[in-house]
This record gives sequence, structure tokens and C-alpha cells, in this order.
Amino acid sequence: MIRGTRKRAAGVMVTLCLALSACTMSTDTASSQHDGTGPITIGFIGGMSGVFAPYEKPALDGARLAVKEINAAGGVGGRRLRLVTEDNKSDINESARAGQAILDDGAVASLVPVDLNYGGGAAQVIQGAGKVAMSVGGGSTQWAKFGPLVYNVGTTATSDGAAMAQFAHDKGIKDAYLMVDTISDFSQELCDGFKTRFKELGGKILGSDTFNNKDTSLGAQITRMKSAAPQPGIIANCSFPPGGALMVKQLRDAGINSPLISSNGMDGDFWFKNSMPKLSGVYTVDWASVWGDDPAPGVNKLVKDLAEAQGSQPQNQFGVTGYIAVKAIAAAMKKAGSTDGDKVAEALNSFKHEDVGIPLTFDKDFHMDRTREYRILQVVNGRPKFVTTVKTAGN
Repeated sequence: MIRGTRKRAAGVMVTLCLALSACTMSTDTASSQHDGTGPITIGFIGGMSGVFAPYEKPALDGARLAVKEINAAGGVGGRRLRLVTEDNKSDINESARAGQAILDDGAVASLVPVDLNYGGGAAQVIQGAGKVAMSVGGGSTQWAKFGPLVYNVGTTATSDGAAMAQFAHDKGIKDAYLMVDTISDFSQELCDGFKTRFKELGGKILGSDTFNNKDTSLGAQITRMKSAAPQPGIIANCSFPPGGALMVKQLRDAGINSPLISSNGMDGDFWFKNSMPKLSGVYTVDWASVWGDDPAPGVNKLVKDLAEAQGSQPQNQFGVTGYIAVKAIAAAMKKAGSTDGDKVAEALNSFKHEDVGIPLTFDKDFHMDRTREYRILQVVNGRPKFVTTVKTAGN
């Protein structure tokens, strides 16, 4: 857990007093929440270590910044927000436990991890208690219809893949090769979306191969790719670090210099700045650029505020998604005039380009944003930069 620890008391009486005090504080917080007078407790569940830490630690920073801003502006209906956190260690077996721990801490709504496999258990527990659960940006389409109280501030992986294909087509690329990471539904759906849209646009898929994020060598896959004739105009990298980063490194080391395109899972420069400091020819499809060049001035200001709060340059867009998730829940509570899960969900379903840092749209049948305009970022000589925007039908 990352909620803090209590020091052990030396004597039995001191221990008892501390325990009684803690119980009293917990009871007071819970009762004041229910009678509408105390702070509103929002939960955050994420991996502070492991494979999802590069995404969920920034999301926590964004969530904290949103809470700070909301409280400085008077809270929600005059009530301050209180953020409680739980570390699931990027462990799929920790998901349900973390969800229950957040509820035990008094949360009336909670942010949950990016990946459905790692966050779905927590979301089920939270929804089962009648509270809203909101993923900070996972791409599995299953998030969209997971249940009446489960939401996701991201876009679907199939839409992300379609945007990747649209950009490749717009650049005049005629053929592609797919590299599919089997570790998650997200990665597989991403390449499905790319393949479907690319073929619709007249593109040709030269080949497709699979690997696992935990693999240490992709020699066999690279040999098969090299046998493709002609060499692909673009490679769809449907993965995320460390496996996705290893793939890029080994492809370049093998002399395969075709452009690569990925989704937000490959965002940032943390995965290549040491091992491939002069990397070029890599594109990502994102919801926001964190490099100070986003076409929306509000996003650039938010990123600057995140940098100041973190004390370093944000590495990817997940600080933005953690921020907008808290803002969305707070806006829905304000609109509903309640923290009740069903009422908050009804308010979320009414969002049509709701300004929560970036425009956000939901509806009652699909709890992910199908209207968002994507940003295309390109890595040139080791530096990511904004290139253009892309919007696909139905995303």
C-alpha cells in the first residue's frame, strides 16, 4: 500500500488508544461523508511498481493535482476532496483486494488501473458496492460495456489502431507488417483495429507475428519479417515497454529501418533515451502531447502544471488522464448534486465534450470516448514532437 503506515506503540495502553482513535477517525469520516458534510473520498488504485508503473504513477500525480485544484476552488458543493490510494503492484491477483481496500478507506468513487485484466477485478468490487469506477486510460473495448458504473477516460484500442492506420494511409504507405504482443487484450485489439482500417483504406498486410512482453529475444520473428518482400512500409508495434521497447531495439539492430507506429503504450522517451538516444522513425497515437506543443493551449498549461508538481518532465499522457478522471468524477458529482453511484453515472452519461481538461464524451450505452481527436507524435533524433491530428469514424 501507499496510503502510509502507522508506527507501533511501545505499550499496550498506547496501542489501544491509538487503535480507538483510528476507529473514531474512520467512523467520523464515513458518517460525515454519508450525511453530506465531510470530505468526499475518491480512491486511486494503480501499480506503483511493475510493468504498469510508467503509466499509473503519472496518473496518480495527475489525480493529486486535480484534487488540489478542486479543493483550492472550494471543493464539490463546498466539500473538500480526499484522495486515498492503493498499490496493486501491477499484480493481477491484487486487483480485487485493492478494490475492497479502497472501499474500506471510505471511497465513494475510485480511479482504477489502465489494463482491464489488472483493473477489472477492482472495478467489479467497486461497482458491486454501488460506486463509480473509472479507468485512467485502458484501451480494451470491454471497459466500455463492463457495467453501468464502470467508465474509462481513454479510447478503445480498436479506435487507436484505426487512427494508426489512417495516419499511415495519409502518408501514402501501402503495406504494413503487424507485431502483436499476446500479453493483453489491449495489444491484440490494437492490431485488429489497425488491420481492419488499413485494409478498408486499400492497404496490404504483408505479414503478422506474435511475441510476449516478457520475451528476451525476438530473433525468430525478425527473421520472418526480413523474409517479407518488399520490406514493410510501416510496422504496427502493438505493445508497450518493456517488450515493445525491446522489439524496436532489436529491429533497428537487425537493420530493419521501416517506420514503426504504436499507440499511447509507447509514449514518452523513458524507454529509449538511454538505449537508443538517436532513435527516429517511430510514431505514436496519443490523446495529448506532453512536450509543450499540443495544439490545445489548455493541455500545454496542464502539462506545465504537472511538470511543476512532479519536479520533472512528464513522460506520457497518463498524468493528463489521471487529472481528467478526477475532474470528470467531481464534475459529475456537482451536476448530480450527490455522490450516489447511480446519480453520478447518470451525470457522466450526459457528458458531451465536457471540459475536464480535455473534452470528454460518454453515453449510457458506451462508457468510453468515441469522439476524441488523436494527436500523432513522431520521434526524430531522440526527441518526440507533435506532427498532426487524426480523427477516425466512430472514435
